[in-house]
Amino acid sequence: AFHFSWVAKQLSVLGDSSSLDGALIAPEYDEDGSDVRASSIDASGQTTRRRHTSIYDPRGRPLPKHESPNAELQALVSSREEYDCPNELVYVKDHVMPDNVTHPPGRKIPYLFHITAKSRCMTAGFAENIERWKRALGSKYSIYIHDDDAVNKFIYQRQWMEFPELKEVMGCVTAGAAKADIWRYVMVWEYGGIYSDMDSSPNKFSVDSIRDGDDAFFPLEMLGIPAQYWFAASPRHPVMYLSAKHSLQTMAFRDDISNNNAAKTTGPGAFKSGFILWSQFANVNTNGYVLEGTYSGSHGRTVRVVGSRGNSNEWIIREGVKGKGGAYKTMGMTHFHATKQQFRETHQNRVVGCLEQRYRMHTDMMADWVNIV
Repeated sequence: AFHFSWVAKQLSVLGDSSSLDGALIAPEYDEDGSDVRASSIDASGQTTRRRHTSIYDPRGRPLPKHESPNAELQALVSSREEYDCPNELVYVKDHVMPDNVTHPPGRKIPYLFHITAKSRCMTAGFAENIERWKRALGSKYSIYIHDDDAVNKFIYQRQWMEFPELKEVMGCVTAGAAKADIWRYVMVWEYGGIYSDMDSSPNKFSVDSIRDGDDAFFPLEMLGIPAQYWFAASPRHPVMYLSAKHSLQTMAFRDDISNNNAAKTTGPGAFKSGFILWSQFANVNTNGYVLEGTYSGSHGRTVRVVGSRGNSNEWIIREGVKGKGGAYKTMGMTHFHATKQQFRETHQNRVVGCLEQRYRMHTDMMADWVNIV
């Protein structure tokens, strides 16, 4: 686990020593080119001390802005031309709305809906489930299907200043479910909107359920914690950042990367930890088991929790597609137990730790950064 209390303590001493600040804090400039952190004299004649700067701090480079999120997302998910599907599968298309509809002024969570699947070729049951979402949300929401190509393009073809470990640690993620877990946190961190598992279906949730002022919208799952299979948040929400960081930290030092139960490493447990850490940063104690209501955490951000553990399907039906086990196999999706066996066979039953795998990725030209198994 992260030692966030230690990090917070170190951050609290910044400002006591100008030499420390000079080594750690990035330059920041006003429009006129002046250093906003340089000392200045206020109206009363008092000297106002500002933090010194350093060329080594990456925070001098701002996080990317998205002038046209829908154009970017269309380019991302269209990384391949439309492809043919086997006879028993249906090709599923996106539903795209213009930016002025999906990002109206004053709204925090954009009208974006993200689903990931191995490919756009789905069984009739899963294809119909996507159509349910289009009927429920299509008047305002853009609905994007992120297949394996789109997920890899998003992870590996960008520079992640805030997640510098992302590409390397993903080399230790042998289960597709775990990869999808980390991807969903980073995707919603970057663009905001709704993430949904491909088998989740709308129930009480409608196009207007998320209010303009909602910063995050989490239904409760049956355990009484925020659901990780379906959630919504505004861009740059701390819970997304902390959930991704916790997942990457968990994966980074595993002794056996083939043994990856995503539910315990990157899934609901990591998402609960992200919520707990976000609360603790604001001196709010919680074990992650919450009731319906609006919660405040670090950096002035909020989360609106809806539903109850006793009726976890009130807003979102978690398993809206029945008989999906065989359907997953038909669509080429592999359970993590099968992936574990495949990885061990490839490596002749030798246990491989994440540090060894990461070293190999930098020194062995035959190592595949993307297709780990």
